[in-house]
Amino acid sequence: MGTMEGTSCGYFLNHRFSSGEETQFAAARYSSGFGSGYQDRINKGQFAFPVDEDKLDGRLSAGEIVLIVEAGETGDSALAFPLGVIGDSAANADVGGEPIVVFTASEGRSLGAFSRTLDGEILTFDRKDDDIFTDRETTSRWDFAGRAVGGSLTGARLQRVSSRRAFWFSVAISFPGIEIHNLPYLQSIIPSSA
Repeated sequence: MGTMEGTSCGYFLNHRFSSGEETQFAAARYSSGFGSGYQDRINKGQFAFPVDEDKLDGRLSAGEIVLIVEAGETGDSALAFPLGVIGDSAANADVGGEPIVVFTASEGRSLGAFSRTLDGEILTFDRKDDDIFTDRETTSRWDFAGRAVGGSLTGARLQRVSSRRAFWFSVAISFPGIEIHNLPYLQSIIPSSA
């Protein structure tokens, strides 16, 4: 028993999103506050701590913020989604045999990762201009929390999948050779940092 007994802690933000109903917020780029300029320093190789440069992966810039989605039957499959590159979208993909979708908007600040399988059917999503997503199969409308808010599936919910946001250099070191969502397209639009 101490002087803090009976008090509560404020919210602690964790960048691993695996459950919950609310929209998850994450920036595709640090532009103000504590992290301001940090991405640029990372991209110049100015890390805040020792980094084994032999383990860096030049497929993306070191400071690119990516969303790592983990799925599959054993949860040991992962796919990296570069938030600054994919922009505002519904990114449909397959991770470890599980069809998933990543909803992004506001330049990657709002995001959610979900299973695309609902009642045994696989849905395919598109983003609409009003930050609502639609599935191609029923044209139902979905929000960032994975809830159907219009159409024949109104009231249905997509199951969240485990995801977390990180700088590319840390992902490349932790998950050597990790697959990057839509890499052939990305290689055609971004310069190599190798």
